[in-house]
Amino acid sequence: MAGSDRKHAAARFRRAIARSNALHAGYLGDPGLYDAYDRFTRWQLDYMLPFFDDLTGPAGYAEAVDFVVSDLAGIGVSDRDREIERAAPIVVRTLPTHALETAAAAVELNAATLEANVAILRALLVDGELPPMTEEAYLAACRSASSYEECMNLVHLAVASGRTLKTLVRIPPIGWLLATMRAPAQAAGFGELQTFLERGFRTFRRISDIDRFLELLQRRMHEVFAEMFASPP
Repeated sequence: MAGSDRKHAAARFRRAIARSNALHAGYLGDPGLYDAYDRFTRWQLDYMLPFFDDLTGPAGYAEAVDFVVSDLAGIGVSDRDREIERAAPIVVRTLPTHALETAAAAVELNAATLEANVAILRALLVDGELPPMTEEAYLAACRSASSYEECMNLVHLAVASGRTLKTLVRIPPIGWLLATMRAPAQAAGFGELQTFLERGFRTFRRISDIDRFLELLQRRMHEVFAEMFASPP
C-alpha cells in the first residue's frame, strides 16, 4: 500500500507541476503581462486577507491564514515552479511519502489557482494593460472569468493541502528529517519546495486543533465567495 500511495503522489506531483509551468508560459515571455500578473496577485492578497481578521486570534491562526491565503492568491510562484519541475525526478525519488503527498497537494492547488487567476487577469486588461485595480472591476472580472463553484474548488484543494500538512505535523521525526534535508534540497535544486514544506510544518505545528482551523477557514471562504459571486446590485 505504501508503494502504491507513493506512486500515486508522484504522478499527481508531475502532472500538476507540468500544468503550472504550461500556464506560467502564457505570461512569462511578456514582461508587461508578467508585471501585470504580479501586481494583480499582490492586490488580490491585500483584498482577501481582511476578510479573515477575526479568525486570527487563536495561537498560530494568523500565520496559517497568511500561509493558506497567499497560496490561493498565487503570490510569486513562477520561479519556484520552474525550479521544481527541473528537480522533479530528484523530488520524487528523495522526499518521504508524506512530504511528497503534501507537495503534490500544494502544486495541484497552485495549478488550479494559476488557471483561475490568469483568466481573471485577462478579463481585467484594457488594451493589454492592467488599469488601476478597484473592487468593482475585480468582482466584475471574477464573475465573467470564473464562478463560485470554481473558487470553492480552490478552497477544497487548499483544505486538502492543509490536511496533508497535518499528517506531517503528527509524525514526530518529520521536523528533524525536513531540517536535515535542507542543504541537500538546496544543492539538488528544490530549495523553494523545501522552504514551503518547512514553513507549512512550522505554521501548522503551532495550531492545537488543525481540523477546527480548516473548518473555520472553509466556512469563511464559502461566505466570501458567495458574497463575491452574488448578483451585483
